Amino acid sequence: MRRDINYFFGIGNLVRDPDLRFTPQGTPVCRFSIAMNRRYRDKNGNFVDDTTFVTVAAWSKLGELCARYLSKGSRVAVVGELRSSSWEDRNGGKRVSYEVRAENIQFLTPVKPAVQEEVKEIPDLGSDFEAPEPFTFDAADAEEEILGDLEDIPVDDQEEGMAPF
Repeated sequence: MRRDINYFFGIGNLVRDPDLRFTPQGTPVCRFSIAMNRRYRDKNGNFVDDTTFVTVAAWSKLGELCARYLSKGSRVAVVGELRSSSWEDRNGGKRVSYEVRAENIQFLTPVKPAVQEEVKEIPDLGSDFEAPEPFTFDAADAEEEILGDLEDIPVDDQEEGMAPF
């Protein structure tokens, strides 16, 4: 049997506060949407800004933590799988929606000091839970280490098979 890969990784900002609900069996599920921005050049060389919105569902303890510590504007890294749901609307039309079922969410926005103190006092989070800390990467310091000594190579955009960036 062939095995397919369904793996989502994205970094973005919450577009609104998370929504925590519970299934009839009492399982928590927290849903929120993130906006992921990208910039590219169109065929005329103009910069185009594009935003992709993705709905994320975090279940159980992960969902409770997201509802408690995230808010509109929070920056997160989400790892999970893409899930689809299909249904018929009121007019009989077929509809499909997609969401990411989160397996791991990294909080990239620093936790406010008052909330950080609250996290230290919560006894039921388990021994492996630590207060979220932001991920930082200073490209200026790391550029030389990552890239090493590189030469500038002129590129002719008009060469066959080459598209302008």
